[in-house]
Amino acid sequence: MAAEPVFDVRFDHLKGSGLPAGWSYYGSGTHMQLKDGNLVFTNEEPKRESGIVSRIEVEKGFDYEFTVELAEGHPGEKVEGVFLLLTAADGQAGRVIVKTPVVSGNLGQYVSTSMRYSPPDTGKVALYLHSRQGFTPRAKIRRILCQRSADQRTWLPANQPPFTVCGLPFMKENKGAYYRYPEARAKHLATWSASCQPSGARIRFKTNADKIELLINHGKSSFPWPEMSALSMAGIDIYQGPPNQMVFAWRPDRGLINKDSPYIGTYIPTGDPGTMREYTLYLPMYARLASLDIALSPASAKVEPPTPYKLDKPVVWYSTSFAQGAGASGPSMSFPALTCRLLGLDLVNYGISGNREWKPEEAEMLSEIPAAVYVMGPLLGDVSTMEERYPKMVGILRKRHPATPILLVTRLHTLGTAKPHDVNAIVRKLYEKQLADGDKNIHFLDAFTLYSDGAIPYTIDGVHVTDLGSKTIADAFVPALKRILKLP
Repeated sequence: MAAEPVFDVRFDHLKGSGLPAGWSYYGSGTHMQLKDGNLVFTNEEPKRESGIVSRIEVEKGFDYEFTVELAEGHPGEKVEGVFLLLTAADGQAGRVIVKTPVVSGNLGQYVSTSMRYSPPDTGKVALYLHSRQGFTPRAKIRRILCQRSADQRTWLPANQPPFTVCGLPFMKENKGAYYRYPEARAKHLATWSASCQPSGARIRFKTNADKIELLINHGKSSFPWPEMSALSMAGIDIYQGPPNQMVFAWRPDRGLINKDSPYIGTYIPTGDPGTMREYTLYLPMYARLASLDIALSPASAKVEPPTPYKLDKPVVWYSTSFAQGAGASGPSMSFPALTCRLLGLDLVNYGISGNREWKPEEAEMLSEIPAAVYVMGPLLGDVSTMEERYPKMVGILRKRHPATPILLVTRLHTLGTAKPHDVNAIVRKLYEKQLADGDKNIHFLDAFTLYSDGAIPYTIDGVHVTDLGSKTIADAFVPALKRILKLP
């Protein structure tokens, strides 16, 4: 389909000082006038963001291109701080969809700047020619236009081949849903809602694509933690490289995150075009993921299986909000995710927010997952509950997997706590009992001692750890798991 015009505003066809129909001024710092066939644009108040805006309807299935033709106000005067900006409309104003800096020609020449947008849904957007706070540009605008053509991208579901899903062992039973527990057997649990947030799960693949686009839909999920940003709860992190050599590459712009409607994030790798690269996408740790689709450009881009992890079996980690990632900056920075990334190991993360019950039926489900090691903790809960249920859970795992290592972990330090939590004695007592009973694959890690109160806080709220806390914890788990799993 050839491109078709949506609108074409030429300021040399206008008279007087008014803007064309459908456009309006915003902000108090903008001075504009029609002069010599141009809209002369000046932000006279550098402490205010200002410009012109129009609200338009966009349709799913089309690729929109917005273009502005602009020159500097006086020859040799460079224009800075001007952007084409697209935001959501209809109650979501302020959520930036895409933003492109506008360039200008020198010596009075006009230069075109274009911005593209492929809407994931039909609806209204607001198009701004925007002067950023702190700048006082003077610009001559000759033309603003928009045209559209059919969206040629192919969207591939991330939960199907050729992509590899890691960390969601019950996905087939859940018919492709990004749930950590099997819905039919776990929906009655108090932890069910948090288990629908795919913390620790990953999408892995190799591709020679020059652009990766993610169509992300949270299905009107809530973002439950006021201590955390929407980006940290719902963002997707992209890493480049094989296991044990992964390098952080991308996280979506915070303005993109939207719990109510689908949105598109775009990653463009640096380096030579057409190079085969390996990617790992960490899925949201504190928001549901109703669907995730991936578009690769060019359309001829290849997709290959990822490099295997060091071990065939994953680390299966059972805990609470500590391990789900509460307090971390993004989904790749929970301490289970960080630990396993540093080791080059697969992970199934059953850190479940609000998990104080530790029910034996959860251990039964965990025992269905063949594990390289089961990590049980850091734990949470009252002493009486843990005295009864913690040994039962470990007993279920041990009965089904007599030779698999189990690492027992105490509760973490909390702000203002001078002595270990009472529940920690239960963990140590069980460890000593298992040893006395001849269990040669039982192990112990005292997480309470890993950090303490001091000049630098390790938590966001006295309980849940920041990235610094995650790194500190991972620095203890890495050597412990190397020893347990006999890794080099």
